Amino acid sequence: MMDVWGAYIVFATVVACFALLFFTRKEPELILGAGLLFLLISGIVPVQAAFSGFSNQGLITIALLYVVAAGVHQSGALKPIIDRITQGVSRPEVGVLKFTIPVASLSSVLNNTPIVAALMPSVTQWSKKKGWCHSYFLLPISYAAILGGTCTLVGTSTNLLVYGLIQETDYKGQLGFFDIALVGVPITLIGVAYLALFSKKILKERQLPQSSIGSTREYTVEMIVKPDSTLVGKTIQQAELRNLNGLYLIEIIRGDLILAVVGPETRLAANDRLIFTGLVDSIGDLLELNGLELAEKQVFKLSGDTGKARLVEAAVAPHNPLVGKTVKQGQFRKRYNAAIIAVVRNGQRVKAKTGDIVLRPGDTLLMLARRSFIERYSLSREFLVVNGINDLNLGDSKHAKWAWLSLAAMIGLSTSGLTPVVVAAFIAAAVILASGCISWSQAKQSLDLQVLLTIGFALGIGKALNVSGGDQLLAGAIVANFGSNPIALLIAVYLITLLLTEMVTNSAAAVIAFSLVAGIIESMGYNLIPYTIAIMIAASASFISPLGYQTNLMVYSAGGYRFSDYIKLGVPLSILVGVCTLLIIPSVWSLNG
Repeated sequence: MMDVWGAYIVFATVVACFALLFFTRKEPELILGAGLLFLLISGIVPVQAAFSGFSNQGLITIALLYVVAAGVHQSGALKPIIDRITQGVSRPEVGVLKFTIPVASLSSVLNNTPIVAALMPSVTQWSKKKGWCHSYFLLPISYAAILGGTCTLVGTSTNLLVYGLIQETDYKGQLGFFDIALVGVPITLIGVAYLALFSKKILKERQLPQSSIGSTREYTVEMIVKPDSTLVGKTIQQAELRNLNGLYLIEIIRGDLILAVVGPETRLAANDRLIFTGLVDSIGDLLELNGLELAEKQVFKLSGDTGKARLVEAAVAPHNPLVGKTVKQGQFRKRYNAAIIAVVRNGQRVKAKTGDIVLRPGDTLLMLARRSFIERYSLSREFLVVNGINDLNLGDSKHAKWAWLSLAAMIGLSTSGLTPVVVAAFIAAAVILASGCISWSQAKQSLDLQVLLTIGFALGIGKALNVSGGDQLLAGAIVANFGSNPIALLIAVYLITLLLTEMVTNSAAAVIAFSLVAGIIESMGYNLIPYTIAIMIAASASFISPLGYQTNLMVYSAGGYRFSDYIKLGVPLSILVGVCTLLIIPSVWSLNG
């Protein structure tokens, strides 16, 4: 028997979780984990059901695909493709087509983040040579990556999640690897055509943001310690170089020696070159210090050697733990072993003392960092590396062949029906590791624990909806108030999922939407598959915000975009995708079962 009060409690918990996800910057796995813990303590959901999500096929497949995507990326398998698609373009519209079609194709079987990350520097350099604005291409590439993910079951994590949920219903085995392509391919082709025709007309020419690596001189200044200076022999603290107004000492060059870690007890020597960053307009404060003089020749540069620092640009992800904190409060340098040279927001440099800047999602940081930072955070959810990733000198041709072989094997096994998708992904990940495309350590680093925990907890809350009878209660309310028209229900499912995915994480939106819809469909006797397809498409169709999808965030500052650019280009695309999806689904699948 349905526990009505239990159902209401689950609904209240779901609403509270979504409100916290939308209005706070707390990590989604913490919020959803707390929600699930509350339901466990209240006795509404059994322990086994609450944690069943962590054995969900979709979740396991996502974890394995992180390894596959990292192997393809680290092996350098994408490099020949990127080199080829930047050749032989005569018009910007043709350039958009030539970029978006391969990106969409690759994104149908790979995590789209490394694809976009690898392509961005090449596109920016290529557009400079052509004399075209890079902003014509970067946002369309991000949108193409999102669209491509709707073409196969492994295209996005949301597809895999919902597929895993389907396997636990009476519809097990009724959704094939390419079934979603019946909708995904048409909307991708239509979307790509729209981008090719209208991107240049809608998107304004944007200058490269001031965080560009080529503009480093705007943010750094070198001072020399005079041989007869009273500062010689003093510590940084004693010389009062720790709390300068708007300036920060990031490095000391002493002959051939580079002191990258400058602590308060570091002692100054004659002819030391002191590298300051921050508000270079405050250089007058430095000139007033006896014993320092402006270096006539600014020799500061970054080495490509493995152990030395280089410039890295990275966008702050929405759930970075330092969001909402100042650089100083978050102890940025200690936490990441990297020094911020400049912060760019909405295409403009933030003119404030670096330590006092409150970090926001989408901020692009120009940093002095080491190779280890790029290796660790190139595929992280804390940062989206925009520039500097090419310093990794990825892979060789031998490993690239193994990477493509593993990918082909996964697709072949999945589509043939010889093995389930999760087994095919397991085999591909094993080939990636055995062939040396990545090490075991790199494989572990590629796993995004935050995403996996978020999904696992969301699945547990979804299970609570089912166990408490909350899904059936909602089904009855919908039928009583809106009737049982299958077309109207399809439209409602799509719009609700689309709204949720713009508000919170697409994974959580897909899980909760499916948990609600499955109960409604069951009570009405409709076919669950078409409604599931609608959830998959809507959960990925995030085009109207730079924060809605990680590739949108990556190109935000790199392309010099404004929030309005996403609205102007993304809203028509979102409407186009929605209308096409809702027209195609009823013509392919019977809604009535």
